[in-house]
Amino acid sequence: MQPTPWYKNFWPWFLIFFPLAAIVGCITLLITAIGNGPDMVVDDYYKKGKAINLELSKFEKAKALYLHGELAVTNDRVSFKFTKGDSSNVSALKVSFYHRTIKAHDFEATLTANANKEFTALLENYTEGAYSIFVEPIDKTWKLKENITLPTVETVLVTPNYK
Repeated sequence: MQPTPWYKNFWPWFLIFFPLAAIVGCITLLITAIGNGPDMVVDDYYKKGKAINLELSKFEKAKALYLHGELAVTNDRVSFKFTKGDSSNVSALKVSFYHRTIKAHDFEATLTANANKEFTALLENYTEGAYSIFVEPIDKTWKLKENITLPTVETVLVTPNYK
């Protein structure tokens, strides 16, 4: 009687399985980590910090103009109406929606004024989630910020206080 070859026995395959599964898991984890880098890491943080200081002066300008407004976002429409402050020089607004964690979900809308002094624009498909919204005129002289979760049925009050 001849002994059976090793590859026809159970125990060698059982002992090979666990190290092989660990190798496959490590390769899968490495490929996933390389392909999905963080969006929020900045290479030149010094320039980014200087830009943040410039942005803060825009918030101070909005505070000096005492700008307040109401933002309404529905399924296919975004509208903004000034409730306080000097908004007479504003012809159009740019509203930027920045997703809190996923950069691919960010989008912008350009709002134009209608006869009711309300700025409106149509929205295309957007992803639900938590967003930081920045409202600024086309000439980018001032800026307002608010945090919102989409979709929402409530009107959001936008104030010049930086949050």
